[in-house]
Amino acid sequence: MAGTVTRILAVPPRTVRAAAQAFLDTIGSPNTRRAYTIAIVKTADRLDGRGPDGLLADSRPLAAVTDTEIGAALEALWGEAAVNTWNARRAAVGKWLTWCREQGWDAPAVPASAGRSTPPDSDTPVRGPAPRSTG
Repeated sequence: MAGTVTRILAVPPRTVRAAAQAFLDTIGSPNTRRAYTIAIVKTADRLDGRGPDGLLADSRPLAAVTDTEIGAALEALWGEAAVNTWNARRAAVGKWLTWCREQGWDAPAVPASAGRSTPPDSDTPVRGPAPRSTG
């Protein structure tokens, strides 16, 4: 009795860069895509690191990245940035990683240690009073 051989195709692991590109491809608004691209591509580049030649290393499997590494990348890239910049970049990376998990991919999360920052209190209004009409 002859057996049947079934070929099982192994799917290569989803890489950090491939996951980033797949998420960015879902964003229709050019302005949103531009803002998210800054945060996500810089984070992906930071996670992948550089080889001995100074060029970006091969992209790592997304499942190999830890929450701690995400927090460290955010801190290294935007830890000294203005509060609004930190919050925007953090939110973009968080949405990317959440989207990845919704696709069924193993993906890290933004750790609690990289929480949102609260803008400092300020007495300066965002907008001044409307000019008075002199007529």
